[in-house]
Amino acid sequence: MKPFTPTRFTLLILLAAAMPSLLGTAAVSPVLDLMKEAGLGPEYVVSLVLTLPPLATALSGFFIGALSDRIGRVKILAVSLFLFAASGVSGFFLDNIYAIIALRLILGVSIAGLLPMASALITEYYEGETRTRYLGYIGVANGIGVLILQTLCGALAAFGWRYAFLVYLLGLCALPFVLICLREPPRSCKEKSECPVSVPSPLKYAGIYSLVFFPALFMYLVAVNLSYYAGTFEAAVSPFWIGLLLGIFGLSSAVSGFLFWRFDRRFSSISIGGIIFLLEALGLLLIGISENLVLLTAGLILLGFGMGLAMPNGTAWVSKITPTAVLGRYMGGVTVSTFLALFSNSFVSPLVLSVLGAGEYAAMFLIFAGVSAVFGAVLFAAGKFFVK
Repeated sequence: MKPFTPTRFTLLILLAAAMPSLLGTAAVSPVLDLMKEAGLGPEYVVSLVLTLPPLATALSGFFIGALSDRIGRVKILAVSLFLFAASGVSGFFLDNIYAIIALRLILGVSIAGLLPMASALITEYYEGETRTRYLGYIGVANGIGVLILQTLCGALAAFGWRYAFLVYLLGLCALPFVLICLREPPRSCKEKSECPVSVPSPLKYAGIYSLVFFPALFMYLVAVNLSYYAGTFEAAVSPFWIGLLLGIFGLSSAVSGFLFWRFDRRFSSISIGGIIFLLEALGLLLIGISENLVLLTAGLILLGFGMGLAMPNGTAWVSKITPTAVLGRYMGGVTVSTFLALFSNSFVSPLVLSVLGAGEYAAMFLIFAGVSAVFGAVLFAAGKFFVK
């Protein structure tokens, strides 16, 4: 049999498969109010459509990654894409909020098999600076995915809340190519059990994951509350504009993902973490003081630029220090960190607002801008003492 040689088309397939992962569960956030108004349930029940799937992703991430180390990454990727589309679009057909929530949990599990598998396959298919550049392109794919999912969801919301769930059919686009064109990468050992496995300290992985978790937490803090915050502006902001604003955020993260390899060449991973927090601090500051769409858009662009660096920084760092035999498991940790951040926002935001006062979104954003600025300054300074 002719050996499999990955090409740029292989990369496009992997990027298309990873595209829905970052905001796959939050894509329908612009229609939560419409679901409540349609009588599906009280606000705290409807909000579970958004908050429970990330918990499922976080809880299953390491397990899905470890399973891929045993049975193969391409199989997991294909099954995940099918489940993503099937469970996601189910909201279009269902009227029972509890049935929708149950299938959203399956959606969360499916997302745990998208980004880690794409990242692990890129790590195994490619080498050197090409690998680093292509891992950065996952940030591009996620940014484009946010742009498409959020903008399309906002547009579909004009026809009714259930139409927003049709965006999940996009998960089927990459599935045929995954099944036909991808192959499991060759292993350096004849049997996986023969591969020697020596991984760095768990504390090092915890540090890497924290540099994904906190930027994601600050990003989701805005993404989840944006419709409520924009509702405090003098000019009314429709669900379409909310989706478009989040789409612009996604586009800026795509730009920084495209440029990630240049940052990786010049700065240490820790310094890049500092840059991420400083960008997000400035973004949160502009969002917090905004009273119109101009400043709000500028803040979202900076926030997106920071998050667009956070994902590839985490995956590239993990790829550099992790043996192939357990790569899926530790790549899964990056996804766990991201979606644990989204789930954490379900109680972080209410807790902060309970102290500041209901509706004090601007004050909340400004507080986290200060926190992010401190993190950024400390990490960037610390990165000066580390040699890549």
